[in-house]
Amino acid sequence: MQPDRDDGAVERGLICRVVATDDHAAFARLVRMHQSPVRQFLRRLCRQDVERAEDLAQDTFWKAYRYLRSYRGEGRFLSWLFKIAYQLFVTQERRNRKVEFTELSVDPVAEIVEGEQVVLRSTVDRLLGRLRDEEKAAILLHYRHDLTQQEVAAALGQPLGTVKSLIRRAREKMKQHYDSRSEEPSCEKNSLETKSG
Repeated sequence: MQPDRDDGAVERGLICRVVATDDHAAFARLVRMHQSPVRQFLRRLCRQDVERAEDLAQDTFWKAYRYLRSYRGEGRFLSWLFKIAYQLFVTQERRNRKVEFTELSVDPVAEIVEGEQVVLRSTVDRLLGRLRDEEKAAILLHYRHDLTQQEVAAALGQPLGTVKSLIRRAREKMKQHYDSRSEEPSCEKNSLETKSG
């Protein structure tokens, strides 16, 4: 979902107000405009660890505020926020260096949704959990947050060719893991086939 021109103009105006006059209300509006996709992205990277994702989201917006003058406006502001979020995530992962493989839980909101959607979301989360962090980030930014491959490359600080390879490999891995499951509830398989077709 690309922002329309009016949203871009509003966003640029808010950024200018923050940079020129340290307008806190303008920055709060920028946060409200972009907090949902940033939090969703981080929750998926953090394997649904909501507390950790929220901390990283706070750090993302704090760092964005501190370094807003360095934003050159060459790409979408949201892409710049995703880049900050991903860098903070990677830094924290390197510090922790203990990789935990935990089963991803379904979002609490998804539990309200009916059967097949819950199963589909759980399946997608399990498949995402099988990917390396950079593959997962590339897939989420491209498919979930509608960034172009060039925007994903900018957000992850990777060359375009690398991002294309990450997305291709991630899709192949997800398909391979989906196809190789030993237990296969019929509604889950039908849901994924319907979604991809």
